[in-house]
Amino acid sequence: MPIDARFKLTTLSTGLLVAFVPMAQTTFANPALGNVEVQAQREALSAANVQAATEKLNQIAGGTAVVDAKSFEAGKAVTIKDMLDFTPGVFAQSRVNEEARLSIRGSGLSRTFHMRGIRLLQDGIPINLADGGSDFQDIDPLALQHVEVYKGANALQYGAASLGGAINFVTPTGYTTPNCVARLDAGSHEFARAQFKTGNVLGHWDYFASLSQLRSDGFRQFSGQKNTRLNTNAGLKISPQLETRFYLIHGDMNQELPGNLSKAQLQTDPTQANAASAGTNSQRDFLITRVANKTTWVSPAGSEYNAGIYAVNKNLYHPLSFGLIDQQTRDVGTFGNRIAQGKLFNLRHDTTLGYNLVWGVTEARIFNHIRGDRTGLRSYEDQKAENMELYGESRLHLNDSLQWITGLQWTHAVRSVEDEFFGDNGGLDGSYERRYAKFSPKLGVLWQASNAVQVYGNLSRAFEPPTFSETSSTRALEGQESTTFEVGSRGETAKVRWDISVYQSRLKNEFVTFLLNPLNPFSGVIQNAENTRHQGVEIGLAGPFANNMLSQGDTLEWTLAYTLGRFRFNNDRVYGNAFIPGIPEEYVRAKLDYKHPSGWSVSPNIEYVPQGYFVDLANTFGSEPYLLLGLGASYQASDTLRFFVDGRNLTNKTYAATTSVTVNANGTDTPQFAPGEKRGVYAGVEIKW
Repeated sequence: MPIDARFKLTTLSTGLLVAFVPMAQTTFANPALGNVEVQAQREALSAANVQAATEKLNQIAGGTAVVDAKSFEAGKAVTIKDMLDFTPGVFAQSRVNEEARLSIRGSGLSRTFHMRGIRLLQDGIPINLADGGSDFQDIDPLALQHVEVYKGANALQYGAASLGGAINFVTPTGYTTPNCVARLDAGSHEFARAQFKTGNVLGHWDYFASLSQLRSDGFRQFSGQKNTRLNTNAGLKISPQLETRFYLIHGDMNQELPGNLSKAQLQTDPTQANAASAGTNSQRDFLITRVANKTTWVSPAGSEYNAGIYAVNKNLYHPLSFGLIDQQTRDVGTFGNRIAQGKLFNLRHDTTLGYNLVWGVTEARIFNHIRGDRTGLRSYEDQKAENMELYGESRLHLNDSLQWITGLQWTHAVRSVEDEFFGDNGGLDGSYERRYAKFSPKLGVLWQASNAVQVYGNLSRAFEPPTFSETSSTRALEGQESTTFEVGSRGETAKVRWDISVYQSRLKNEFVTFLLNPLNPFSGVIQNAENTRHQGVEIGLAGPFANNMLSQGDTLEWTLAYTLGRFRFNNDRVYGNAFIPGIPEEYVRAKLDYKHPSGWSVSPNIEYVPQGYFVDLANTFGSEPYLLLGLGASYQASDTLRFFVDGRNLTNKTYAATTSVTVNANGTDTPQFAPGEKRGVYAGVEIKW
């Protein structure tokens, strides 16, 4: 079937699915909309609880989501996929263990390592390194209260004007945490984890702390990991209107990298490691410490002021087949904003003004090595990144139900390299400095159609300077620009909740990876594609299916998350209108949740990719569709004791969870496929006191 016809047919079938799905209550965070003012109680001024976060995101004229940690703590919660798999528009798949491909609305399609194109934050404090790249393995799902997702250019309140938007991981405070929680879980592939967390309020102080350690051999050969994470914060309420909070996050992450397989290797034995990766002892180990302070003051007039500072120290040890990457990164940043209400033309007028500043230095070395033992220095650079973001938003309430929203961000970035090792690059000095600057405006409309229904639309621009992984002394890339139009609705009735968005983005200078050698996934050259287009539909639906089925007071609820995304070149001189490879066009997650009043629950679920997707820009070779079945169960024995079991891929399906990207496979089967995990069963116990 032609691609365009298939896209239209899929869109039609999605509409029919929405029309005929039973109507019910959701398990994903979605609003009881009512008044769009944030009215939930704020026990801690500097940290919103789940209710306050939901009300805050419901004021945004674009796609957002709040994911309560309770929704993923009920099973094996380890990866970014575990946290965000039921969030439409977000694609998160594990490459190996916690190393994952993360994309929102097609952001960072060609980045099959680390991450780009999304602003990551923890408690509103940036996680990304100064050049924009990021990792998320040090984020502990068990140390979170909730996750906020801002899709596309809807994260202006954090100064994020990127194609993918922003994700804010919010930790509990002493006000929202039980005194003590201990958790043990174990299962397939020698997986074992222990966690202890505690929190309390002591006078004007409150605190939260979580310590966890995880070990696993992995389902593949040479895919073991050992991770230790510490998350702490302590707040001082100086007065009812003034609070300061201190944060300390530390992670010691150690992971073997088994590499990608060809499709034939995957189908024959997905547990095997890539011979080159195992033979060179490929690993990704890093030690990271982040410290931060955030202070919030609410003035007598009701204006809110937030300001903070943070510092990051990260050491990376990363032997691969082509060399050993050894980096030490030091970042320092500051941020602040003012949120106020006033009058304009005798109408209510809300304004936000803010800034982000960050400076970073990375001592980046590449060594020759023998199975991780350095044998000689090949490259040594001092990479310096500077970012300045100034942003503002105006929200004019035209009447009780209609808001007109305008926003503007100015981004200024510097990427400079001092080549400390002239011996590389043929003896030439590889030093360079590049500067990027751009304004990114936004317009939006938010209509409160009824107490429980919102309709919105927005038109926004986004701008992303390249990271150091995307530029060099011989390759001067332009910043990636995009213009996105989005419409959608969220709301609820007595029988159904929904969150639906439709968007189209037109991109200029999208960063696309071109591999020089299809047999070598590390031979990539990143270039600007002249014109590309991203478009998609994001549908979240949920609600009760039936009540009182087996016992008085029991419930059966359903949840559906559907993502349709089509990402293509637009009349490219080489690739025409070919698909940009890397992630599936359609992704479906669905589940049923049965809860019995005696405390036990059962949750069957599916993960479905209806069609394969290409691994090369020429669209000659691709992956295969798959359907996975899972089953979760838990028993709440008392207020203080809970048991759970989480079964995954119960039919033991062989499939590719994600792929790398090459230029032209010419129909040839090369190592581009990251096998998805085979059957796994995990169980755990959680004790509160």
